[in-house]
Amino acid sequence: MCKMASFIFGPTEAMPVRTWALTDHSATRDHYRARDDASRGAWREGHYLPSGEVSCRVLDTDSITSAQAEACVRARWPRFADFLTWALAEGWDGGGLYLGGLTSAEGLTLPKSIGGWLDLGGLTSAEGLTLPKSVGGWLDLRGLTSAEGLTLPQSVGGSLYLGRLTSAKGLTLPKSIGGWLDLSGLTSTEKARVTRRR
Repeated sequence: MCKMASFIFGPTEAMPVRTWALTDHSATRDHYRARDDASRGAWREGHYLPSGEVSCRVLDTDSITSAQAEACVRARWPRFADFLTWALAEGWDGGGLYLGGLTSAEGLTLPKSIGGWLDLGGLTSAEGLTLPKSVGGWLDLRGLTSAEGLTLPQSVGGSLYLGRLTSAKGLTLPKSIGGWLDLSGLTSTEKARVTRRR
């Protein structure tokens, strides 16, 4: 499995970028039939990480350097959230999203539904976060210490991790949770009302 978010690119000045399986270069290559051969051109691998780090791998024989390729990616998508929003709209296999390195949801646009899991365990605040209506796998929000501003999906197919919440005040749980619910950080339920959607 590659790092989130993986992409392939053509090592030329035009630098086309393709995404599909955001954690698997090979699956993206297969989806676009982007194999390195004389008739189809060359493709290289890159990553745009939630931390903001960009890396592009090139060969010594390519017409651009790694630094030039990385600068091109940053010029098109200055923030990881910009790149991810583009990648999800451009083409995505619909699987899980590992975004555990994000510390802020600013500018993040998630799809309305995710078939796999969603890891947002690095977020400490729900400010600016709009979650999908449904998550097919598990949902990790273990970094949140407050439910303020948090609107959970209507359904979570796997487990829901909210283990650092110290208060359940204002928490509305999904209508269905397929796995277990981690609220192990609660220190008090006084004046708290945990409700489930109907």
